[in-house]
Amino acid sequence: MGTKVDAADIAKPFRDEVRDCVKELKEQGIATPLLVGLLANQDPAAKKYAEWTGRACRLDGLRYELREVADSIDVEEALWRANEDPNVHGILVYYPIFGSEPSFSGASQDDYLRDSVSYKCDVEGLCHTYRSHLYRNVRHIDFPKNSKKCLLPCTALSVVKVLEHVGANYSHIDCYDHSQPPHQHMTGQVVTVINRSEIVGRPLAAMLANDGAHVYSVDVESIYLFRDGKLHKCPGETPESCVRKSSVVITGVPTKDYRLPSEWVNPNSTVINVSSFKNVDEESLLKIEGVVYVPMVGKVTVAMLERNLMRLYNNYHHPHRLLLDDEQKTGSHHSNPQQQNQNQPPPPQQPWYGSPMQLYIAAATTVLLATMWTKK
Repeated sequence: MGTKVDAADIAKPFRDEVRDCVKELKEQGIATPLLVGLLANQDPAAKKYAEWTGRACRLDGLRYELREVADSIDVEEALWRANEDPNVHGILVYYPIFGSEPSFSGASQDDYLRDSVSYKCDVEGLCHTYRSHLYRNVRHIDFPKNSKKCLLPCTALSVVKVLEHVGANYSHIDCYDHSQPPHQHMTGQVVTVINRSEIVGRPLAAMLANDGAHVYSVDVESIYLFRDGKLHKCPGETPESCVRKSSVVITGVPTKDYRLPSEWVNPNSTVINVSSFKNVDEESLLKIEGVVYVPMVGKVTVAMLERNLMRLYNNYHHPHRLLLDDEQKTGSHHSNPQQQNQNQPPPPQQPWYGSPMQLYIAAATTVLLATMWTKK
């Protein structure tokens, strides 16, 4: 029989970590990070997500402010104001706003807004800067110092954390091998991701491939294989053939009509549903020997959102980071002046005659006076 896993158990240690960081900031008298949500639509799901985010942040000691924009045409201005506000440490835009409406700014106005969020405030990790780094497997944003890790998309990252948990807690499942070197934890694993959206499916496939997996990316019209940092076409492959090869199957089909056929799933596989709809027949799936099933990842996604907010804060907004960045720009040091004097070498001894120029002037003057005195 299979096992069903509660995402709340996976999310808890990450939220506990955030609470510890918040407690430390408060003990130092430092204001906790502020997340600003921008809501410019009447979508009930977006409103629910906004309420859920705010409740989770406040519960964990983070500050949250929801800014509602009455007319969607004004959301870009509201976004730029948030980008430029030094008191804002994270920004979350609730989509869809424009959806498939004709766009002045390219193929999709929502995509344009997503790329307009400052990388210093992008808690979703979906702006162009972070996406391009992910697809090139660049893990730090400040090469060559490599002191600031890139942010990763929240939902995709939540799936990785689910796999880490399953690999560590279920002995018959080897989907994530912690004994392997970094960036190779999924070497030898075959994964099928049924979704290739820019929000979940594509970044998730890249992340798993960056950790060594061979990832089939399945969409309505095509199938690609992510492997060794490259994208490969898969002529002749079908969704069924991909799933039957896989030890990990991730479904993210945004419709209530889709069901993953349980007979495709191998024993001892891990199946994760990231869609808001149930993409599997749970009863038949859990009859498969050794299957580990995670029906939703929402609570882990919120934990990753908070974790990303803390990373942004520590990378760009923490007072100590601002001071350090200022020192690096100006070359100044804000240490104790007395200590600075002790560390500095003593000034060089000046010769008795001062500078060479002073010596030359004095000699010339002496010769001139002697000549005049002789003439007298």
